[in-house]
Amino acid sequence: MTKPHPYPGPAVELPLDDWLYEAKPREGCPQCAAALVELEAAKKSRNASDRFDAARKIRQCKHGRSG
Repeated sequence: MTKPHPYPGPAVELPLDDWLYEAKPREGCPQCAAALVELEAAKKSRNASDRFDAARKIRQCKHGRSG
């Protein structure tokens, strides 16, 4: 008798939606520039959570407008 497997097969890695992790900052916007620095650091450290957060900051930025 063979030893039973604790799982049905090898793990499956699903691709992530690239748009969640990418963003286009507006040139000249200080908030976008700061978030872009965070985004690049997160990419280098391969930290998906920080990468998502930084990209979200850029996507939701009001581009220097207050409020």
